[in-house]
Amino acid sequence: MFQGYTPGVVARPRVWGGVLAVCVLAAVSGTAAGSTRSAVLHGTVLLAPATPVCMPRVPCMKPAAGVVLAFTRAGFVRARATTASDGSYRVTLAPGTYAVKATRPGGVTRVKPATLTLAPKQVRRLTFYLDTGIR
Repeated sequence: MFQGYTPGVVARPRVWGGVLAVCVLAAVSGTAAGSTRSAVLHGTVLLAPATPVCMPRVPCMKPAAGVVLAFTRAGFVRARATTASDGSYRVTLAPGTYAVKATRPGGVTRVKPATLTLAPKQVRRLTFYLDTGIR
């Protein structure tokens, strides 16, 4: 079959192929095990109201950039997400119920909703609203 090669040289690709297959299976099973439990939460954080007086047909909310969302469960912060310039965020969490707190450069802000529940494998889009205190 492989003329001019010794049996050791011919057997080498089979051994490495088996090692490669075991490594790939281990990596895939590890990734799959982690993904079966985790949930993804993504969306936008908006400041509301963004101006002292809200006018008809003029947006009264704006994206909140640089806000840190802290997701707490059982008294411990489990994850943090910082919003981008357009107010978007994305975080991976274990399933469960979380309390949410928001910190802006100006300090801690009330956030709505203040709690959320995630199921295994759930991908959820959620908009958080920060009360600016402008009245």
